[in-house]
Amino acid sequence: MKVVIVGGGKVSYYLARSIISKGYRVVVINKNESFCKEMAMKLKALVINGDGSKLPVLEQAELMKEDIVVILTPRDHDNLMIAHLAKKMFGVQRIVCLVNDPENVEIFKKLGIPTVVNLTSLINRTLESMMFAEEIEQQIPIEEERLVFLRLELTEASPVKDKPLKDVPLPAESIVAAILRGGSVIIPRGDTVLMAGDRLFVLCSPGVQTKVTEVLLGVE
Repeated sequence: MKVVIVGGGKVSYYLARSIISKGYRVVVINKNESFCKEMAMKLKALVINGDGSKLPVLEQAELMKEDIVVILTPRDHDNLMIAHLAKKMFGVQRIVCLVNDPENVEIFKKLGIPTVVNLTSLINRTLESMMFAEEIEQQIPIEEERLVFLRLELTEASPVKDKPLKDVPLPAESIVAAILRGGSVIIPRGDTVLMAGDRLFVLCSPGVQTKVTEVLLGVE
């Protein structure tokens, strides 16, 4: 298995360096000739100078079904074309694709590219989480030794995913105060169904903090 990174500037360099350090083979495809020369000198990777949205260029990467393709160009049209070629022509299933315009995310998913990353949405969610958490901390006097404020994000692997809150065995000394979901704040009720990607704001006593994390995330 190898990781093929198409497009991107310095981000692709740092990503490639990190992946290589973990022992994986890396192929870098980029249209910028001078950037490719620099990458070839700095990285132990196959560097291809060319347009990754063109089939002959992708063929040079010798893509296999088990490979991972990461697409980071600044043009959504190109990214979609590269993802389509990787999937249809080479059978690659694991594709991570940058989507620059948040409005295009659903288009990519409907066309069979499930793993899409939109930086605008990621930054917005992070800011909303930070601002909302600050509001809670300002309104509720949290004494360090008596009350713990947790921000936990549910994943697909969470044991409580798709369960109503009333069926979640949280300790009595804890409460889910709010849920941040897709930019909206939900004040949960017993019949509120928890979903992957939900950010839970939990108040609990210090003695049950570990138990709360274990129940919601499945980790101790």
